[in-house]
Amino acid sequence: MLLAEKGHRVLLLERDAVPSNMAHSTHLIHPMGLAYLRDWGLLDALEARAASFTDWTIDLHGALLHGPPPAVDGMARSCAPRRDILDGELARAAVGAGAELRARCRVGDLLFEQGRVVGVRAKDGSGREFSVHARLVIGADGPASMVAKCVGAAEHHVEAPLQSNIWSYWRNVAVDHLHITIREGAGAFAFPSSDGNVLVSANLLIDDFLAARRNKAAAFHAMLKRVAPELAAKLVDGEQVERFYSGCTRSFVRRSWGPGWALVGDAGMKKDPVTAQGIAGAFATADMLAKAVDPNLSHPEKLDAALVEYERARDAWLLPYYDFTLRLAAFAKPSPEQAAFNHALTRDVEGRAQLFGAVSLAYSPENLMAPGNMRRIMSRVSGEPR
Repeated sequence: MLLAEKGHRVLLLERDAVPSNMAHSTHLIHPMGLAYLRDWGLLDALEARAASFTDWTIDLHGALLHGPPPAVDGMARSCAPRRDILDGELARAAVGAGAELRARCRVGDLLFEQGRVVGVRAKDGSGREFSVHARLVIGADGPASMVAKCVGAAEHHVEAPLQSNIWSYWRNVAVDHLHITIREGAGAFAFPSSDGNVLVSANLLIDDFLAARRNKAAAFHAMLKRVAPELAAKLVDGEQVERFYSGCTRSFVRRSWGPGWALVGDAGMKKDPVTAQGIAGAFATADMLAKAVDPNLSHPEKLDAALVEYERARDAWLLPYYDFTLRLAAFAKPSPEQAAFNHALTRDVEGRAQLFGAVSLAYSPENLMAPGNMRRIMSRVSGEPR
């Protein structure tokens, strides 16, 4: 969409039907993502189906924090439309901007000339093979990216799955904003989704999930009663409207550029879903990439230099959030010092906003956890001089 709006010829190849749901996405979009959707003219249509909300409640090992996350470009709302709704609006906007969309197409290989990617080889829904040449092939195709596979994109910062979610959807449950509970070895979260439904999820450490996955319903209810009993009680009078889903993922960072190719979103960096940064991060990296390559697509050397800078800027911005997400996903017992800091955040509006920003891609986790910043927050709460 972004490159089509700038006048470039864009072909979108989608493996599935458009729109279609992505069953293993919990689809929460942080304020940064909604700011992009607003600027792209898509937010009104999405909020017509999925109620947005401003407040967050996070129970961090017994430290209860409540309030809004920091605004991004004037946007402080969050929203969680199902993926068929979101992806349908994005596809319509891309076609409206001039892109060509071909659904039910599977990319099987890339085309190379003298070491440079110059296109793709694919099959359409009827099995007919076709090839398309391009100045740049962008893999926005998720963690199992075919583009990454074909170019042999190297990975680093690789971590095995730490935890898994088990979730479903309910009606008539009194949840009107984001709730997150984090405990030692477990967690839970809930938020409004599309068409009046509420998503409720339990987090299990990966070994616990593997032991319980044959009976997801029992594991879900047992964990929810253990870590979030008030939320569990709300489900008693609600109506479960879908089956249980579950998912876990390894975490990794991939090299995300090469001659004639680039990766965006989860294809280039996959974080544990505990911070729900995937969709907002995908929008941001797509915007970064479009701005980097727009003036350089006709000049291979300039394009390669722009792609180098795109990856450098992405990693400089996102790697601190990547490390912070891994720490949260471990659901580890906090040290006494960390526990004291968590409780200090409950009485410090600025510190609470910083924590919420670290979750929502709006405030650097490195700045939040810097010793000097932690001391300032503790001093403000205690009334002692810094």
